[in-house]
Amino acid sequence: MSVAQTIKILLIEDDEDDYVIASGLLAEIRGQTYTLDWAKSYDQGLDLLQQNLHDVCLLDYRLGAHTGLELLAEALRHDCQMPIILLTGMGQTEIDVAAMKAGAADYLVKARLEPRQLERAIRYAIERKRAAAQAAFEQARLAAFGSEVGLRLAQRATLADILKDCARSMERYLNCALAQIWIYDPGKQVLEPHAGAGPVFDAAGTPAGIPVPPFNLQELGRGQAVFWPTVINRPEFPHQAWAAREELGSFVAYPLVLEETLVGCVSLFFYGTMTETVLQEVGSVANGIALCIQRKQAEAALSASEHRYRAVVENIKEVIFQVDEFGHWVFLNPAWHTIAGFSLKETLGTLFLDYIHHDDRDNCRYIFLQLVNQKIDFCRFEARLLTQGGKVRWAEVYMQLMFDANGTVEGISGSLNDITERKEAEAEVQKLAAFPRLNPNAVLEFDADGRLTYANEATLRLANSLGKSEALEILPSGVQNIIKECLAQGAKRLREEICFNGRTLTWSFFPVAASRVVHCYGSDITEILNLEAQFRHAQKMESVGQLAAGIAHDFNNILTVIQGYSECLGLVVEDNPDFATPVKQIGEAARRATALTRQLLMFSRKQMVQPRVLDLNCVLQNLAKMQARLMGEDVAQESDYAPDLPKIEADAGMIEQIVMNLAVNARDAMPKGGQLLVTTRAVEIDAEYVRNHPEARPGQFVCLSVRDTGCGIDPKTLGRIFEPFFSTKEVGQGTGLGLATVYGIVKQHQGWIEVTSTVGAGTTFKIYFPASKAGAADAEPNQSPQELRGGTETILLVEDEPALREMVRTILAHHHYNILEAGSGVQALRVWDEYDGKIDLLLTDMVMPEGMNGHELAEQLRQRKPGLRVIYTSGYSPDMIRKNIAANDTVFLAKPYYPPQLVQLVRDCLDKPMGELKSA
Repeated sequence: MSVAQTIKILLIEDDEDDYVIASGLLAEIRGQTYTLDWAKSYDQGLDLLQQNLHDVCLLDYRLGAHTGLELLAEALRHDCQMPIILLTGMGQTEIDVAAMKAGAADYLVKARLEPRQLERAIRYAIERKRAAAQAAFEQARLAAFGSEVGLRLAQRATLADILKDCARSMERYLNCALAQIWIYDPGKQVLEPHAGAGPVFDAAGTPAGIPVPPFNLQELGRGQAVFWPTVINRPEFPHQAWAAREELGSFVAYPLVLEETLVGCVSLFFYGTMTETVLQEVGSVANGIALCIQRKQAEAALSASEHRYRAVVENIKEVIFQVDEFGHWVFLNPAWHTIAGFSLKETLGTLFLDYIHHDDRDNCRYIFLQLVNQKIDFCRFEARLLTQGGKVRWAEVYMQLMFDANGTVEGISGSLNDITERKEAEAEVQKLAAFPRLNPNAVLEFDADGRLTYANEATLRLANSLGKSEALEILPSGVQNIIKECLAQGAKRLREEICFNGRTLTWSFFPVAASRVVHCYGSDITEILNLEAQFRHAQKMESVGQLAAGIAHDFNNILTVIQGYSECLGLVVEDNPDFATPVKQIGEAARRATALTRQLLMFSRKQMVQPRVLDLNCVLQNLAKMQARLMGEDVAQESDYAPDLPKIEADAGMIEQIVMNLAVNARDAMPKGGQLLVTTRAVEIDAEYVRNHPEARPGQFVCLSVRDTGCGIDPKTLGRIFEPFFSTKEVGQGTGLGLATVYGIVKQHQGWIEVTSTVGAGTTFKIYFPASKAGAADAEPNQSPQELRGGTETILLVEDEPALREMVRTILAHHHYNILEAGSGVQALRVWDEYDGKIDLLLTDMVMPEGMNGHELAEQLRQRKPGLRVIYTSGYSPDMIRKNIAANDTVFLAKPYYPPQLVQLVRDCLDKPMGELKSA
């Protein structure tokens, strides 16, 4: 239940009894609360009236020496805004009339005053005051609305900006939820929105988010406004969900009509009910908006027309010109500057013949005179123009007579079209005609029926080189069907390959739809395919090598455990033949497995190389005797070593293994005997050689050649001979790692290997090693066995393989060392902290889990203890490990290893100076 607002009343009365009476009357009024303030004198009343703090004033007619009418007049002069009711002692007509004329809201007779009458007079006075104020506000708002829209329509701006400002004014002054201004498109016969404002418009984000009302164009065209008191549940308004979501109420569409022609429409949505004055207010500005739209559209059309004309003349690539009857330029468009380079200002007024090439001036002068004398009406010809840059440009010139209003010749108008590129193209066509004729590759052309219409000389040469006399004989089969398919589908056919006598040709067909022909281009790609095959083979070998390295690395951990325990067990049972022999066999099997993994590592280039500067001839000479016993008496061995052969940096043992593997294969390829020739040569590899051998590189190299006269290798097998475990021998007669090992060793020495073979005639292996820039070859150091000694130092053993870690711990503990264990680098750091760094030697595997390898562990521990001795151990030794060993004087122990190796290396690492340590 609502509570009525308290009405504040000011009583100006000099009689206290009347104040009491008035208070009593107000107290008897039900349903309304009043507060009564009493002013006892004229001056006090005037002061309170000027403050306008009350809703209504009850003013007594008699105020001592003054009258209430005098106070009323004085209060109004001081901008009193509250309604004033005059109280009189008796109902005198002349006083009542004077009170109303003076501006009183009402007058009451005290003697007949009742509560009900007083309440009604107060209420009417307040309501009349409010109505007057509302009317004044509406009148001022209407005037402001019309004035603001008028200013917007008169401003110099685009139509879009003007209509947008008008829509904002409607939102502000008409208090609407959505104001839109539409423009009628006669061609489409639709109203299109051009401006909008209001909370609904702002919330939509884009005009496309606001539904289009179903306008009745016939009603709007007759000038009839459309008014809906509410859009909710209105059948002709289909967007009910949108209206309900936006909480919309009434809607009005007011037409914008000029001379019975629909120009546009103003549409307004309101949250509540629209007042009648809104239609009047919109109507007061509708004609101005319509006039503005029409005026702006006319201006835009005129501007567009002028712009199109200027655009055509100024932007056309052809020169539009006029010359007077004497041949002076009087008009030129900007294309003149583009073509000739001269500015329009410096050209106008000069003779047009001055810009014509001297060889063409006589012809141009003759044509001009023929036109001026009206012997011809127009003429088209070609001439050369002189440009500002001194160059000559060809132009196609069109000239026609130009008459004034009286029919008198006043000059010539026409156009200049730059045809320089066409002239150059014609010359280029002659030049390009030589392209297919002199092309070193085959170029052919077929018509739509598949008939050969052209073939260049290179095509015939290619056919003759393949033993054919006609070009069609070296094309793919069904070439006529290919031609028809290309033209029918408009698609090209690329890389159609065919083979002739071991050579591969590729043909590509390109349809030319405009000419209904197909161009065909062919080439011999035999060499390219061979190079690609070599490259793919190298990639395959690299991938297989990575796999082999991983297998060998893991297998080495197992072999280290087997060798270590068999060595320890052999010492225990050496006096017992029943056990000693089996243990010895286990050790021998482990050694054979070690050799197998070493071959895998050599193939994969992960075996640690110990290079020295070598004389290859000396290595081969030292190996010759052993090689002779290996080959047997039925194989004749010959050698041809080049004198003054450059030195190479290589591992002598690995070089020997290369030669022995190749010799064994050669022996097996010559079961009935034959010849084996080993040669050495110094060679210089150039760029031309590299282009035909992808693995080669320029520079000085030493070539080791091993040639046999055996059964040879067929092409299919030749592509797989370096794959590990690939063998043509019977099961049990070979591991398939011999040539794979050779391949890996050569790659590890930064070289490459080439093989040529003929079935029934033999095979030749050529191996290239980079020549060394160092001095004389190093001598092989002498080594002598040493007595194994243990110690009491503390060793931190880091190995992720539990069985191997247990074996190493057992071996070193047997020699009295204090062993601390860890399964990873992270665990090793915790052990180091637990023992406060009181560790003499770190023995660590290189590859470990938990994100820290052996090198990273050693680096961290050496930061804490710079003098720490370190031994790295691994199943293979990548380049990074070798570099770190050389840089940090760290010892490397390759897996698999024997217990004596381990014990001796640990003792040496603890006893010898850092610079004298060597890896095992």
